[in-house]
Amino acid sequence: MTKVSYLGKFPIVGIGASAGGIPAMEGFFRGLPARPHMAFVIVTHLNPARQSLLDEVVSRYTEMPVLVAEDGMPTEPNHVYVMPANAILTIKEGRLQIRRPDAANRERKPIDIFLGALAEDQDEHAVGVILSGGDGDGTLGAKAIKERGGLTLAQVSDGSGPRNPDMPQSAISSGMIDLALPADRMGERLVAFARAFRVPLEETKNGAADDRLEADLQRARVEICALLRSHSGHDFSGYKSKTFIRRVKRHMQILQMPSVESYIGLLQRDANEVTALFRDLLINVTNFFRDTDHSRLWRTL
Repeated sequence: MTKVSYLGKFPIVGIGASAGGIPAMEGFFRGLPARPHMAFVIVTHLNPARQSLLDEVVSRYTEMPVLVAEDGMPTEPNHVYVMPANAILTIKEGRLQIRRPDAANRERKPIDIFLGALAEDQDEHAVGVILSGGDGDGTLGAKAIKERGGLTLAQVSDGSGPRNPDMPQSAISSGMIDLALPADRMGERLVAFARAFRVPLEETKNGAADDRLEADLQRARVEICALLRSHSGHDFSGYKSKTFIRRVKRHMQILQMPSVESYIGLLQRDANEVTALFRDLLINVTNFFRDTDHSRLWRTL
């Protein structure tokens, strides 16, 4: 599959919500600017009657166009897409894909299914957001996004939500969530994450700024590996260079680190960040959805 060049892409944010999801989405979208330079795709468990009105409800909370997803619809930045009722939603080459569920497959995990497809299609440009809801849907999808170098967020209580904490808490307990925040505080972190992808293109048309960051990380790799080894006893010096640098860059984006030196300084001061980077580097990208019932459904779409 031919993918769009790095500098031409933008984050696509998959939002999973279930019971209590409407207030959570209100907080989420009210916390975003009118043009956040991302696309948003909402996948829910809501009953069909409520789902059919979800686009109208969400449009009250944002100035972005809110559309009901259609098969083959391209995702565009500064747009919101809502999964239609009685549908399974995936994505391929940036276009939304819709299938009707098989009547024999009553047990569905629509959030896991979409986030898994998003991870495979968008790699480090994929973002998974788990809002209020019951059961553990979204946990495996968040794992897939994290394995591919994307960003994961889950809602935590701020006194007004989540109304149903099971779904975000399941994701947080898995250790696959980068940022656990109240819904209304997610927007500022997502905007900073999206800006990190645009900076190289805005600063220079030939991507020299990104090249400098790559070169700085290559030079700093020995020092970062030494910090990891002293903390964990694990030697990452033989780790695949491209993957190592991509995952360090991802942490710098999440933490809004202005330079490699500042990130190394954080590693020297904060054992929790060393542990977080260590865990990211150990993630096995081959076991997503292994031996799960809905993996077979996702793979056949």
